[in-house]
Amino acid sequence: MPFSDAASRDLMHTRNLDLRAYRRHDGLWDIEGHITDIKPFDYSMLDSERTAAEPVHDMWLRLTVDDDFVVRGAKALIDVGAHGPCHEIAHNYAELEGLRVGPGWNRGIRERLGGVRGCTHLNDMLGQMATTAMQALWEVVEEQQDQGDGHRQLGPGLLNSCHAYGATSPYVKDYFPDYYEGD
Repeated sequence: MPFSDAASRDLMHTRNLDLRAYRRHDGLWDIEGHITDIKPFDYSMLDSERTAAEPVHDMWLRLTVDDDFVVRGAKALIDVGAHGPCHEIAHNYAELEGLRVGPGWNRGIRERLGGVRGCTHLNDMLGQMATTAMQALWEVVEEQQDQGDGHRQLGPGLLNSCHAYGATSPYVKDYFPDYYEGD
């Protein structure tokens, strides 16, 4: 439900982020991201002009991962970058190969693609792509395995990863009592 109490205002910028996960027929997974930034008015930059509704950014990123969340391939396409040289770093995203989606993911991105080796916008999108991968593969890798005795195993890195999975949350108490640290 959108906010109903917004003040009078003018739209200045729209960022769209579309993330999709595909199960490939060869057993791997493609996690694809598409990001666009658009201004509702003509816009001038030092090295280019954009008309209203013409993208400032139009970029794609595909991660191919296995069931263990290891990146087996990565490809970036920069259809529109804010500046002339932006597209030159797209090939660097192959450096993600071998990195595992999970704890240390953001650090690994910074180490491989930080600063001048990558694109701020694509790097930011990689965090959301990791979440998309987790959502898509959740049932496949059975992060929450029933041990047969009514006790569920909590996947590595999930405990204390957010409010619901906090060691003192009522959710953990009810569904993962072996990990509960409250009371």
